[in-house]
Amino acid sequence: MKEFLIFASLTFAAIAQGQSVTFREVTYAGSGCPQGTVSTAISPDGSALSVLFDEFRTEVPQYDGNNDNDATTSRGRRNNRNTTTISHRKCALSFVADLPPGTKADSLEISLEARGATMLDPGVEGNFSSILVGYQGIANSRGNPTVIINKNWRSRPTAQDDSWTGVAKPLVNLNSGCSGANGKSIRFDLKNHITAEITDGNLSRHGILTVDSNDVTGLLKFTVRTRPCGPGR
Repeated sequence: MKEFLIFASLTFAAIAQGQSVTFREVTYAGSGCPQGTVSTAISPDGSALSVLFDEFRTEVPQYDGNNDNDATTSRGRRNNRNTTTISHRKCALSFVADLPPGTKADSLEISLEARGATMLDPGVEGNFSSILVGYQGIANSRGNPTVIINKNWRSRPTAQDDSWTGVAKPLVNLNSGCSGANGKSIRFDLKNHITAEITDGNLSRHGILTVDSNDVTGLLKFTVRTRPCGPGR
């Protein structure tokens, strides 16, 4: 079977009155992005960060037990050699944005362009999602997380072979405090999920779902919009 290399590229940029927001402390964890499968690069001025995933895929039946299945997916676990009829993999990603002195963050603009491949036998379903679960620091999240993309493939009586693209551009209002004596940083936390499930428990069925963004259009871009502190814009 052909192996797929899964790439996801995230580029961060910011503009702030002649100075740039800088990004640091990029961390990641989860079965969807094992240690050593994510690389980062920071631009010379420190204002842009690129993150590359070299593996983001899931497949069922799964025999190695390397997944993030939990109580909500326990119905898919079998005791015979740890075989599962569901494979849920996630990648939790965090990064910190530092604002220049005397500025505040108005908003976070997110632009996602992704592509992938889905090959599912009858009776197999899949899901891919990317979610900004929250942020904290001189701005704190309120309300529900921001769903960047949530793409589902429901079980069908016929096989599915889908080469797909996903585009989303949500805007998150930050309304942060002023960068200064009380701090200058905002930490953002995201979760990316990829799941495949054999819905009827038939281990003769097969499913594979990949996310691939290895070209210039396949990326997540985050832009922090800022303004000077004070009563006026």
